[in-house]
Amino acid sequence: MSRPRRTFASFVLVLASLTLLAGIPPAVAADPPTVRLFAATTEITVARSRGGFVFIDPGIWVASVGGAFELRATRPDYDTPVALVQTDAASGALLRTLPAGSLDGWSGLKDFVHMSVRDGRGKLVSRQTFPFCPNSYYRARLDDAGPVSSRYPYICGGNPFTRGVVWGIDDHWAVNALSDFGLGFDATRARYDVRVWVDPVWMAALGISPEDAETRVHVRVVDRGALGPTGQTADPAPYTPGPRVPTTTTPDPQGLPDLIALPAWGISTYHQKGKDFLAFNSTEWNAGPGTLVVEGFRGVDQDFMEAFQYFHVDGVPVGRAPIGQLEFHEEHFHWHFEEFTQYSMLDATSGEIAISTKQSWCLANTDAIDLAVPNANWNAFAGDLFTMCGGPGAIWIREVLDVGWGDTYSQYVPGQAFDITDLPNGDYYIRTQVDPTDLILETTMTNNIEDRLVQLRGRPGSRRVFVPPWHGIDTENFCPYCGI
Repeated sequence: MSRPRRTFASFVLVLASLTLLAGIPPAVAADPPTVRLFAATTEITVARSRGGFVFIDPGIWVASVGGAFELRATRPDYDTPVALVQTDAASGALLRTLPAGSLDGWSGLKDFVHMSVRDGRGKLVSRQTFPFCPNSYYRARLDDAGPVSSRYPYICGGNPFTRGVVWGIDDHWAVNALSDFGLGFDATRARYDVRVWVDPVWMAALGISPEDAETRVHVRVVDRGALGPTGQTADPAPYTPGPRVPTTTTPDPQGLPDLIALPAWGISTYHQKGKDFLAFNSTEWNAGPGTLVVEGFRGVDQDFMEAFQYFHVDGVPVGRAPIGQLEFHEEHFHWHFEEFTQYSMLDATSGEIAISTKQSWCLANTDAIDLAVPNANWNAFAGDLFTMCGGPGAIWIREVLDVGWGDTYSQYVPGQAFDITDLPNGDYYIRTQVDPTDLILETTMTNNIEDRLVQLRGRPGSRRVFVPPWHGIDTENFCPYCGI
């Protein structure tokens, strides 16, 4: 159903109505927080469709400056126009009144961002104007000086009976400027200049400096299937971690996870392009007492993120340790934590035959393994898959494996599934190993490896696998709805 159309006049700011705004204390003397605009990367390469069209997320972010940035759009009753003000995030005190006609309904700030695309000769290819809502789902921490979680709602918009909304960007956080939109235009194989800037009306209203109100992204367009290096011209900006969480080599044991490898399951064979493959599922879980939290922060133009393990006690981060990198996977189009697991195939004498290429993960709570252990999070299913996976414009990743939960991944594609074309029939083992490089700090590492016996049978092109039960559990004929 289409949303009812409203005139912008119905949302005009009436100064007299400010006296009727409920719940907002009087103004305080302070330099109000504001925002700045920046790009996650200054150079990107995109492939155009067969028809010559490109569609991208240019990775444009709006960050808070000088503290948490908070807005309130309210009306005391249904007969009074909606008023928009900036408030102090701590006290709710009035900081600024914002201009008349500034609202795009309940959906955000009207005409906040402009974007233009020009080709190499300076010819205008596209120009668009977008509203902006600080409550975008696509939000990120800039560093660990920011609060662990955002306090603001993940919702923009309202219905005919909405009376008030609160929008905000936490201190040391940013939100994607175009999270509900994208940039699309007809393109040849060429380079384009994308300029993004904040409307001058909003610059004046929010006190945004000129250097914080504009950013550019250079786009190289190639044919489909021809993606290659971006050819960056700018030196990557180094990541400077925030000052809040200290680095430690001796974390509180209560903040340490216990990662446990479970045996491979859901094992099968298939034939593809003249080869036979052995496919399987794998699950690793966390028995606690601490949650596994891995975070990475990205500097401008970096194609990786330094990864840190954070140690939380009573929900508060008390320390961290570097544990490698997060890298962006072009195939999956999101970020992975490097070397979380390793999967290998062994012969009957435990000699290694093959290693799966699947070694990095986008962690998520997919399976409740034991919610009766201490500190188990009963409501952790799936988690925040945006921050866990991200996209090409991401500037922050947080991957979490909660206490009591496991993450299951299916190895069913060549390179991840094992090539058994030339293996004779007989006994083999699928080895699941969590934390193979010993970088993750845990309570114990004695349960990080689990081997599963499999027996190959059949003929080339029609291979079969027999999987004996594990501890009496027939994982290959398991029915989740049939009881224990």
